[in-house]
Amino acid sequence: MRTMLLSFKPKWYNLIKDGSKIFEYRRIFPDEEIMAYMYVSSPMKQIVGKIHLGRKIDINTWKEKYKDDSEICKRIDEYLIRHKYAMPVLSFQMTKEIELRTLQEFDSKFVCPQMYYYLENYPKLFEFIKKNAIEIGELKVNSFEEIDRDDICRKKY
Repeated sequence: MRTMLLSFKPKWYNLIKDGSKIFEYRRIFPDEEIMAYMYVSSPMKQIVGKIHLGRKIDINTWKEKYKDDSEICKRIDEYLIRHKYAMPVLSFQMTKEIELRTLQEFDSKFVCPQMYYYLENYPKLFEFIKKNAIEIGELKVNSFEEIDRDDICRKKY
């Protein structure tokens, strides 16, 4: 499984952390399971956790599955304006924080991801993050055996 550094706004990070957001939506994403360190943008500006994402789901396939539910289809259409894929958040793990300043001290060329990048392409940075992003707290695992209709392209969090 490949590992990436994935950028989040604080709002989305907090919803993943508290378990209320079980799908991550993106316009572009690889078609494989991913382990990702979560970089949270301003005002936090730090790596704060890890998530295991399942294979991407084309949101259009949900339109067929939920074609008899006009409310869900409307939400899907609204999401399709900005997103194409949903990745199940299989698990979330808090880590010891690594601040942007610390990352830049380690590597003066460090750049925060706009979306994501693969850490395997930056082996020294990858080792530094693995060494310093120490897992804390309990691993939170999401079950997808029964997906509530409200979990599909949620209208408001």
